[in-house]
Amino acid sequence: MFNLFKVEWLKIKTYRTFWVLFLAFIILFPVAFYFSASKYMESLSNSGRIEEEMLKRMIESPFVFPKVWLSASWMGGLFFVLLGMLFILLITNEVQYRTHRQNIIDGWSRMDFLKAKFSILIFFVLVSTVLVFLCGLLVGVIFSSTKTNILEGIYFVGYFALMATLYLMLAYLIAILIKRTGLAIIIYFAIVCIVDNVLWLIFTLKGSQLGYFMPLEAADSLVPNPFKPKMMERRTVEDYTLIIAAVLYISAYFWVIINYFRKTDLKT
Repeated sequence: MFNLFKVEWLKIKTYRTFWVLFLAFIILFPVAFYFSASKYMESLSNSGRIEEEMLKRMIESPFVFPKVWLSASWMGGLFFVLLGMLFILLITNEVQYRTHRQNIIDGWSRMDFLKAKFSILIFFVLVSTVLVFLCGLLVGVIFSSTKTNILEGIYFVGYFALMATLYLMLAYLIAILIKRTGLAIIIYFAIVCIVDNVLWLIFTLKGSQLGYFMPLEAADSLVPNPFKPKMMERRTVEDYTLIIAAVLYISAYFWVIINYFRKTDLKT
């Protein structure tokens, strides 16, 4: 698969849009995370109102160990949508410029094409996970008064990797099925920002836990909003159950992608 990744890298390394969106994630996420941490900790030290003090005690400090791992993973998820959009662009461009057909004419199998795109998915997940880890570590070291529990809560970085994989697999599926860049991106954003959240809200307001098993919420729920007080958390589903659900969604998406692409007409 590494050889397939090298071929993919040759395609995208001169693609300006790739660098714009990729660097936007690499730069904007750390800057926004550190800026948020510095402003929050500054307000914490200067706060004098009783209401603010009580709220901050309820929330706990999200930028010190061990909770900084959750905060970095959660904020990384907000910016990760950029890589989802980029992944769709890279796949749909293959259809627009008929590169996928040329690869197969030159000797690739259809599975080779899918594996090549999957290697890019793995690359995005690894880079973003390492970035989340480094941001959490740096901010935690800077703002934590004690460093004795640095690794406590680091499993949230693993949850982020699972969430990133699920988001990109959904983008992969949409790009393969839709093929048109603009429409695929619109559908992706609609599912990520609207459909999944609305379905979660409907089920949650009815007192059901089914909302936490929605296609993206299964992984999202593993990385909850660090600024939300614990008393407002309604989830009773165990983490391992959501992990299983997320893995099943990822497997189902990949199964659909493989079976659809094996039968699709490459001329379209």
